[in-house]
Amino acid sequence: MKVGIITDTHDKQTLLKKAIEVFTEHNVDCVLHAGDITSPSSVQALTEIDHVKFIGVFGNCDSDKPALKSIVSSHEGEIQRGVYRGKIGDRKLLMAHDPRALGDMPITGDFDLIVYGHTHIQDIHRQGNTLIINPGQSWAVILDLDSMNYETIYLD
Repeated sequence: MKVGIITDTHDKQTLLKKAIEVFTEHNVDCVLHAGDITSPSSVQALTEIDHVKFIGVFGNCDSDKPALKSIVSSHEGEIQRGVYRGKIGDRKLLMAHDPRALGDMPITGDFDLIVYGHTHIQDIHRQGNTLIINPGQSWAVILDLDSMNYETIYLD
Protein backbone atom coordinates (compact mmCIF):
# COMPACT_ATOMS: atom_id res chain seq x y z
CA MET A 1 0.00 0.00 0.00
CA LYS A 2 1.32 3.44 -0.96
CA VAL A 3 0.64 6.68 0.89
CA GLY A 4 1.18 10.25 -0.30
CA ILE A 5 2.02 12.69 2.48
CA ILE A 6 1.88 16.50 2.38
CA THR A 7 1.43 19.41 4.74
CA ASP A 8 1.19 23.19 4.83
CA THR A 9 -0.12 23.58 1.29
CA HIS A 10 -1.75 26.91 2.27
CA ASP A 11 -4.08 26.99 -0.74
CA LYS A 12 -1.20 27.12 -3.24
CA GLN A 13 -2.99 25.79 -6.31
CA THR A 14 0.12 25.08 -8.41
CA LEU A 15 1.63 23.10 -5.56
CA LEU A 16 -1.61 21.15 -5.06
CA LYS A 17 -1.87 20.42 -8.78
CA LYS A 18 1.68 19.04 -8.80
CA ALA A 19 0.97 16.98 -5.65
CA ILE A 20 -2.11 15.47 -7.27
CA GLU A 21 -0.06 14.61 -10.38
CA VAL A 22 2.64 12.97 -8.22
CA PHE A 23 0.09 11.01 -6.16
CA THR A 24 -1.68 9.83 -9.32
CA GLU A 25 1.59 8.88 -11.02
CA HIS A 26 2.67 6.85 -7.98
CA ASN A 27 -0.74 5.18 -7.61
CA VAL A 28 -1.11 6.08 -3.94
CA ASP A 29 -3.97 4.49 -2.03
CA CYS A 30 -4.22 7.20 0.59
CA VAL A 31 -3.29 10.87 1.01
CA LEU A 32 -2.28 12.15 4.44
CA HIS A 33 -2.39 15.92 4.93
CA ALA A 34 -0.92 17.26 8.17
CA GLY A 35 -2.82 20.53 8.17
CA ASP A 36 -2.97 24.06 6.79
CA ILE A 37 -4.95 23.09 3.73
CA THR A 38 -6.64 26.50 4.08
CA SER A 39 -9.57 26.48 1.64
CA PRO A 40 -12.45 24.22 0.68
CA SER A 41 -11.38 24.26 -2.99
CA SER A 42 -7.99 22.82 -2.06
CA VAL A 43 -9.41 19.95 -0.05
CA GLN A 44 -11.99 19.34 -2.80
CA ALA A 45 -9.19 18.75 -5.32
CA LEU A 46 -7.37 16.35 -2.98
CA THR A 47 -10.47 14.33 -2.11
CA GLU A 48 -11.37 13.85 -5.77
CA ILE A 49 -8.28 11.81 -6.67
CA ASP A 50 -9.73 8.55 -8.01
CA HIS A 51 -9.75 5.61 -5.57
CA VAL A 52 -7.68 7.47 -2.96
CA LYS A 53 -8.73 7.94 0.66
CA PHE A 54 -8.01 11.30 2.25
CA ILE A 55 -7.02 11.54 5.92
CA GLY A 56 -6.09 14.88 7.44
CA VAL A 57 -5.85 17.05 10.50
CA PHE A 58 -6.68 20.72 10.79
CA GLY A 59 -3.87 23.25 11.00
CA ASN A 60 -3.80 26.68 12.58
CA CYS A 61 -4.56 28.37 9.22
CA ASP A 62 -7.62 26.24 8.40
CA SER A 63 -10.35 28.76 9.17
CA ASP A 64 -13.46 27.25 7.56
CA LYS A 65 -13.28 23.92 9.37
CA PRO A 66 -17.00 23.04 8.92
CA ALA A 67 -16.71 23.40 5.12
CA LEU A 68 -13.46 21.43 5.00
CA LYS A 69 -14.97 18.66 7.15
CA SER A 70 -18.13 18.54 5.01
CA ILE A 71 -16.17 18.12 1.79
CA VAL A 72 -13.86 15.46 3.24
CA SER A 73 -16.78 13.54 4.76
CA SER A 74 -18.73 13.64 1.49
CA HIS A 75 -15.83 11.78 -0.14
CA GLU A 76 -15.65 9.23 2.70
CA GLY A 77 -12.41 10.70 4.01
CA GLU A 78 -11.48 11.76 7.52
CA ILE A 79 -10.28 15.06 8.98
CA GLN A 80 -9.91 15.86 12.66
CA ARG A 81 -8.96 18.60 15.06
CA GLY A 82 -5.89 17.95 17.15
CA VAL A 83 -4.36 14.51 16.93
CA TYR A 84 -5.43 11.70 14.59
CA ARG A 85 -4.90 8.14 15.78
CA GLY A 86 -5.75 5.31 13.42
CA LYS A 87 -4.57 2.52 11.18
CA ILE A 88 -3.63 2.46 7.53
CA GLY A 89 -3.36 -1.11 6.38
CA ASP A 90 -1.49 -2.86 9.17
CA ARG A 91 0.35 0.28 10.30
CA LYS A 92 -0.56 2.38 13.33
CA LEU A 93 -0.63 6.09 12.48
CA LEU A 94 -0.40 9.19 14.64
CA MET A 95 -0.78 12.58 12.94
CA ALA A 96 -0.94 16.18 14.14
CA HIS A 97 -0.30 19.55 12.58
CA ASP A 98 1.78 21.04 15.37
CA PRO A 99 4.52 18.73 16.67
CA ARG A 100 3.90 20.04 20.20
CA ALA A 101 0.53 18.24 20.12
CA LEU A 102 2.37 14.92 19.88
CA GLY A 103 3.93 15.28 23.33
CA ASP A 104 5.96 12.20 24.23
CA MET A 105 4.20 9.95 21.73
CA PRO A 106 7.20 9.62 19.37
CA ILE A 107 9.29 7.96 22.08
CA THR A 108 6.69 5.40 23.17
CA GLY A 109 7.10 3.17 20.13
CA ASP A 110 3.33 2.64 19.99
CA PHE A 111 3.06 3.87 16.39
CA ASP A 112 4.62 2.73 13.13
CA LEU A 113 4.22 6.13 11.49
CA ILE A 114 4.01 9.65 12.92
CA VAL A 115 3.23 12.56 10.59
CA TYR A 116 3.28 16.24 11.43
CA GLY A 117 3.66 19.66 9.81
CA HIS A 118 3.54 23.30 10.92
CA THR A 119 7.29 24.02 10.86
CA HIS A 120 7.52 24.11 7.04
CA ILE A 121 10.85 22.30 7.42
CA GLN A 122 11.32 18.76 6.19
CA ASP A 123 12.19 16.29 8.95
CA ILE A 124 12.21 12.57 8.25
CA HIS A 125 13.84 10.17 10.65
CA ARG A 126 13.39 6.89 12.46
CA GLN A 127 13.14 6.60 16.20
CA GLY A 128 13.31 2.93 17.07
CA ASN A 129 10.68 1.21 14.91
CA THR A 130 8.75 4.45 14.31
CA LEU A 131 9.12 6.45 11.10
CA ILE A 132 8.54 10.16 11.77
CA ILE A 133 7.72 12.37 8.77
CA ASN A 134 7.27 16.08 8.35
CA PRO A 135 7.32 16.46 4.56
CA GLY A 136 7.98 20.18 4.85
CA GLN A 137 6.25 22.84 2.81
CA SER A 138 6.53 22.30 -0.97
CA TRP A 139 7.43 18.62 -0.65
CA ALA A 140 5.54 15.35 -1.00
CA VAL A 141 6.56 12.03 0.46
CA ILE A 142 5.59 8.75 -1.16
CA LEU A 143 5.69 5.99 1.44
CA ASP A 144 5.40 2.27 0.80
CA LEU A 145 3.71 0.99 3.96
CA ASP A 146 4.84 -2.60 3.37
CA SER A 147 8.57 -1.81 3.34
CA MET A 148 8.37 1.60 5.08
CA ASN A 149 10.68 2.93 2.36
CA TYR A 150 9.98 6.44 1.13
CA GLU A 151 10.79 8.93 -1.60
CA THR A 152 10.68 12.72 -1.30
CA ILE A 153 9.56 14.85 -4.24
CA TYR A 154 9.90 18.62 -4.50
CA LEU A 155 6.65 20.20 -5.70
CA ASP A 156 7.39 23.90 -6.12
